[in-house]
Amino acid sequence: MAEEWECADEYNANTSSTVLVTIGEVSFITTMRTTNQKTDEELVKEIIKGNKNLFSIIVDRYEAKLKRYIFFITNRKQELDDILQSVFLKAYVNMPTFNKSLKFSSWIYRIAHNESINLIGSSFIQKFITLPDWFPFESSRNLEEEVVDKQMKEALKKCVGKLDIKYKEPIVLFFYEEKTYEEISDILRVPVRNVGVLIHRGRQKVKDICNEKNNS
Repeated sequence: MAEEWECADEYNANTSSTVLVTIGEVSFITTMRTTNQKTDEELVKEIIKGNKNLFSIIVDRYEAKLKRYIFFITNRKQELDDILQSVFLKAYVNMPTFNKSLKFSSWIYRIAHNESINLIGSSFIQKFITLPDWFPFESSRNLEEEVVDKQMKEALKKCVGKLDIKYKEPIVLFFYEEKTYEEISDILRVPVRNVGVLIHRGRQKVKDICNEKNNS
């Protein structure tokens, strides 16, 4: 960790709620009453100016989301916490290089994308189970809203997991992480016009995978 990113020792003790977050050997203490109302981009500005402890709010906002995303992409439960820690460390160290023309969420998801791809490399292996051939694939924003039964939701996730990575990431980002086409374009570094194509093809491939397994 670079010396210029050593976190501060002081925080405002007058507020009613504080949070301690530790990433590797770096700890952050910050207040949550007022700073948690700031946007990601506002927090980034404050962190770059020297209030490093505000990074704990970034961790709090993104930990669960990124963990879910990384697991979807890698299917590596044992390495999940290590990947997540690496994502936050790289975000912390490289925050001065944050491109202000992007949304912060797109930037940190891009880091998570890179770390996930580095892990899976060329040996990515997925499992999937069947869905019945009548399983509905309508135009709902949230795929899981189309399925009530918990077991069916898990079956759908596993069918999605069988997708090639080029289709799986757009599907996960759009339906599960609720990212816009523009955000997905920033994260995956593909033209916006291609995002819709990848999602459309990915949906069809998920349906084919599930139906093929069901009919085998």
